[in-house]
Amino acid sequence: SQMGDYKHKRALEGVSGVWHKIVLPGDIFDGVSPGLSDLRVYGITASNDTIEAPYILRVNEDVYSRQQVDFNLINSAHNQKGYYYTFEVPSSRSINHIELDFQETNYDRYVTLEGSQDQKEWFTVVESSRILSIKNDQTQYTFNTLAFPAVKYQFLRLFIPENGSVPILNSAQLTEEVFVPGDYVAHEIISQETTENNDQRQTQVMLDLGEVVPVSQIQVKVSDKYDFYRPVTVEYLLDSIQTPNGWKDRYRMAYNGTLSSLENNELKFRSVFTRKIKIIIHNSDNNPLKPDDFAVKGNIYELHARFTEPATYALVYGNENATAPDYDIVNFTNNIPKDLPALKLGPEEVITQAPVDAASPLFENKAWLWAVMGLIIFVLGWFSVHMIRK
Repeated sequence: SQMGDYKHKRALEGVSGVWHKIVLPGDIFDGVSPGLSDLRVYGITASNDTIEAPYILRVNEDVYSRQQVDFNLINSAHNQKGYYYTFEVPSSRSINHIELDFQETNYDRYVTLEGSQDQKEWFTVVESSRILSIKNDQTQYTFNTLAFPAVKYQFLRLFIPENGSVPILNSAQLTEEVFVPGDYVAHEIISQETTENNDQRQTQVMLDLGEVVPVSQIQVKVSDKYDFYRPVTVEYLLDSIQTPNGWKDRYRMAYNGTLSSLENNELKFRSVFTRKIKIIIHNSDNNPLKPDDFAVKGNIYELHARFTEPATYALVYGNENATAPDYDIVNFTNNIPKDLPALKLGPEEVITQAPVDAASPLFENKAWLWAVMGLIIFVLGWFSVHMIRK
């Protein structure tokens, strides 16, 4: 009876212990609710009872950790070659990022970073790395981060070559950043279409993925070799509504940022479920860019489920009215083993809905209905005549 409220099911094969993981396949997302709230793991016991196995939904996302490293600016000088800033790093932590903040709002420079233990012998850490800042009525863009393999030096020296302007360094942040990539699956792009909207000065790219899948990052590769920085918006197909002029697609924004020749243009955003992606590049007065290659990826979703009774289990889904389950195991995640054996999912099956019995009429034979109506008319007439005589 519980499964009867759902549209689809997939048999779970290989249940042999208490804990297992269920990796959700790509073709399942077209049949589940957008928030994945209708996923259930049901089992049928030998006595034909229905039991429910609790689970925790896991999304293998990127994990960032950032630790700021203390330092002292001990020297600021310049000569005919350029400007030097020396940082003393008393901490023993590694450093792999430096974020610079200058007083100017518009600049384009190439900087070099060196490291030393005694300020006598210097070693190149980053050579001629470009930093850029542009701020005007149409654009506000800053790229002022130096990224490099982790180093440990007691002294770091930043060199900015002379280019006619005086760099005034407001502040700097030295950090150790650790990035653990999540698990992603690449999605095939069935078709793509690029159009130019000259009235709005936009390049619009439509990506068709063929089926509903989770999407959380898109890498845009541009064939143009010149410098560029363009605002970019990513929208995803939410649903379609029927209008007097036919069906109309509704899109919702997933990402708003910048495409730049200085970066790898890997656009990351909160995971969405969709079959179509719309990328809008705002060109302003510039020549349109030529985006010629795209890589679309999405997170891998898993259910970590607990099985305590022997039964024939299945994953069921497809109930728009279902709310997210509330299981006790969410409070005891530390007791879940790290490495879980994966269960095999069978093919999707349609759950046959039980027919609804039509209510039988009170009088199936119309003769009885006419007889009752005649009796009622006779009684009402008799009382009416009787009251008139009185």
